[in-house]
Amino acid sequence: MKVHYTLFLCATLPILYAEECKTTDDVLAMLQNSLRVKTQDDETGLPEKISSDRPDMKNIGKLEELVMARVRDEKVEGNDKIAKTLNATVKTFFASIISQTAANQRTIVSNVRAFKRCKTSMWSKYKKAIPMERDHWIMGLVYPKCIRAENKLEIVKRKNDKEANTYTSNLKTKKKLAKIEENKCGNICKNQKFENYHEQLESLMIFYNKCKQKIGPRIKDVKKGSDNLKKKMKDKKLSDAKYLAMKNKCDKIAYVMNGYKCKAVTTLDGSCSFYEACWKRAKKQYDRDKKVIIIEERDFKIQWRALRRIQCYLLVMGTKNDKNHKKEKAQLDQCIKLKKKDISTKHLDINYKRIPPKPKCPKDPMCPCSKFYTNSYYKVGPKSRCVKNLVKKYTCPACKGKKKR
Repeated sequence: MKVHYTLFLCATLPILYAEECKTTDDVLAMLQNSLRVKTQDDETGLPEKISSDRPDMKNIGKLEELVMARVRDEKVEGNDKIAKTLNATVKTFFASIISQTAANQRTIVSNVRAFKRCKTSMWSKYKKAIPMERDHWIMGLVYPKCIRAENKLEIVKRKNDKEANTYTSNLKTKKKLAKIEENKCGNICKNQKFENYHEQLESLMIFYNKCKQKIGPRIKDVKKGSDNLKKKMKDKKLSDAKYLAMKNKCDKIAYVMNGYKCKAVTTLDGSCSFYEACWKRAKKQYDRDKKVIIIEERDFKIQWRALRRIQCYLLVMGTKNDKNHKKEKAQLDQCIKLKKKDISTKHLDINYKRIPPKPKCPKDPMCPCSKFYTNSYYKVGPKSRCVKNLVKKYTCPACKGKKKR
């Protein structure tokens, strides 16, 4: 009976072992398919193809159950081929964890660089305002000179206006004096009593000779005054035209100067708004990715420690062929005593970098025709010229709603 039982065991053990090996191969195939890897024959070699998928703790748990089942099974001898296959699978998990950790680190670096790109874009837009500020500065130097020239022409204009008024008044006076002398001559043409024709002609000649002597200088004065007035009116017309041309020129310079400042303010405000919006988008993306990566970092460290323990138990499988099992038990005790602090996961730490502070981008402190602006650029001439220049009322759209300084 004992012989028959022994024969029965000899016949059934290979079948059981074959079934177990088949089950092991199926589990390994499933794990490898889940990782999408192709292992090499060399035990120290890395997988030829590493999946971009994140390691799954469920698959690691199945692998750990498989290894522990084989370690607990004392009736089945160690199998170096299976141990190598399992070890290669563990290395594949390691490679996947390291690959995904590196990808996560690159994501963080890319997110932080996005802040720099925002700032770079802001400064590139700020550069567009430099020519505007330069042109405004040039106009700010030209405008006072124009106002001084306008003031000089205004003095000449006022002088000519005053002299023209004086000449006009003098001419009126001279005309009145001439009129008085003409009136004094009276009407000598009516017939006098007891005068013949010859006496009348002689009387007219004497009369008109006397009138001519009196009225002639007055007429000359009137003509001279009229000529002087015409000449002065030409001077007045020329001075008026020069003053008006210079005033229009200064008005245009004021308008252009305000326009350059308005363009600069608009450009700077637009650049600042773009930078703030870009920074908020970058911050939102960084926070979203960081939240996910923190969880993955924690899970990867747990998986890494689990895989290290699995590797330790695979060493137990490799020492199962000795008869007294001392080496096996020693290795098993070493694996059991393995603690969390004994397995370093420092290389899985993610450097989350330091993001730049919330932007406080520089803005132009003055708007056209604000108090600060007029005190700075309209020191010479009337300050009202800032608003009333080439147009009836100048305004900068970018400065609407802003508190003027």
